[in-house]
Amino acid sequence: MTQPSPAPGWYPDPSDPGKKIYWNGTAWGGPPPPAEADGSNISKRTAVAIGVCVLVAIGLVMSMQSVSLLTGTGPIWTGVGVVAAGTAIAFFMRATTWVRVVAALCLAFALFNAIYMEKQLSDKRNEISQIFNN
Repeated sequence: MTQPSPAPGWYPDPSDPGKKIYWNGTAWGGPPPPAEADGSNISKRTAVAIGVCVLVAIGLVMSMQSVSLLTGTGPIWTGVGVVAAGTAIAFFMRATTWVRVVAALCLAFALFNAIYMEKQLSDKRNEISQIFNN
């Protein structure tokens, strides 16, 4: 009569009593790969979501700065770049869908705002040029 094999788990290593080895139910070897739904994957997704949201929020605030004829719109475009970086990170790090959607919407808004401010500044420069030309 054969003896039943032990349940999968960690057991003392007969060759080195200070160590343990893993029995998977059929052979000795490494532990099984971690499941997808373990805490580390959830914490990684949460960290990516928080990081992307913070980066996009900072960029959005930067893209809504006031401009003047002297300073131009450089800071606004820097903010658009930060929002774009956050959006790219959301897609490359495979953030959850809602994070990618929010980041993409914020990027669209920041771009719209920057283009609008460029037009307003250009119109104001043209208006001042016409005043001095008359």
